[in-house]
Amino acid sequence: MIILIDSGTTNSRIRLVHEEEKEIVEVIKLPVGVRNTAIDGHNNQLKQELSKGVKQVLAKHSLTQREVKYIVASGMITSNLGLHEVPHIESPASLEDFIGAVQVVKAEEFLNIPCLYVPGMKNAVTDSLEEELSVINQYDVMRGEEVEAYGLLKQINTEGKGLMILPGSHTKYVLVGQNRELLRCRSTLGGEVLKAVRDQTIISDSLNEKLVEEVIPEYVMKGYQAARKVGVTRSLYHIRLLHLFSKLDENERANYYAGVILSYDMEALEQMLEEEEVSWIMVGGSDPLRSLFYHLLTHVSDSASIVLADDEQVERATVYGTLEVGQSYFVNK
Repeated sequence: MIILIDSGTTNSRIRLVHEEEKEIVEVIKLPVGVRNTAIDGHNNQLKQELSKGVKQVLAKHSLTQREVKYIVASGMITSNLGLHEVPHIESPASLEDFIGAVQVVKAEEFLNIPCLYVPGMKNAVTDSLEEELSVINQYDVMRGEEVEAYGLLKQINTEGKGLMILPGSHTKYVLVGQNRELLRCRSTLGGEVLKAVRDQTIISDSLNEKLVEEVIPEYVMKGYQAARKVGVTRSLYHIRLLHLFSKLDENERANYYAGVILSYDMEALEQMLEEEEVSWIMVGGSDPLRSLFYHLLTHVSDSASIVLADDEQVERATVYGTLEVGQSYFVNK
C-alpha cells in the first residue's frame, strides 16, 4: 500500500492506493490547506490535520505504518507554507526532471514512513524585474498541477504540442511540448474570484451557495459576451438586476455569473494561444469548472482539437502522476 497526499490552498486529499493495481482504496478530503498557515503564521494546523488523516486511513483499514511502502506528497505542501519546502525546478521540465528533484523525509507526523515531496515548476525567465516590470507576465509557478498533468497525459493520447487547462482555486494553463515535457505555465485567480465576489458583494443575495448546480451553456455564453461588451464590473451588477427584474432562477443567474468571471480567464487563454500554436487543448479539473471551460473554449478556439477529460480520468490523474513519480524514484535508487 502507498499513501498519496495532495494539499492545496484550501483543501487537502489523502488517498490510500494499491500500488500494483493502481486501485484507489480510500479517499478523504480535509478542509485544510496552506491558507491556514498563511492566516496562523505557522503550519501546526496543517501538520496536525494531515497527520490525523493519515492515521485515520490506516486505522480504518487495519494497517500498520510498516504496511505502507511510502507516501508521495504534492501540491502546496511542498511550498514555504507547507510541511517541507522543495524549490521549484525550472521549465522546460520532463517527468524525469521532477523525479530527480524529489526530496525524501521521515517525520513523526507521518509515523516515519518515507515521504517523497514532489517539487513544483517555475517558468524560466531571462529578463530581470529590476529592469522592467513589463516582463512580469512571463513569470509563473505551479505546485501539484505537474503530477495532475502527467496523470492525464498517461491516460489520454495526444500528438504534438498542446495546452492543458486545469481549473480549481487557481486556473492553470500548462503548455505541453511534443515530447510531453512541460514548457511553461500561466495562472489566474479564477476560482478564488468566483467565490470571493459571490461571498463578499451584494450579488451574494442573488446566487446560491453551491453556485452552478447544472451547466447551461446558453447562459454561460450570455455572461461571457456581456463582460466582453460592457465590462466585467458592469456585467456583475447584471446579476442583481436579473434577480430583481427577470424570471431567471438561481442556477441560470449562476451560469451567467460564471461566464462573466471566467471571461477574465478566457482573455489570458487567448493571449497564450496568440503566443503559441497548439494542436490540442485538454480540459481537466473537477466539475462544474471543467464543463464551464469546455463550453467557453468552443467559442474561443477553432484551430485546436478540444479534449474533455471525464470524471474518472480526472480522479485518477493525480494518482497516476504521483505513482509514476514514486515508482520511478525507487527504481532509479
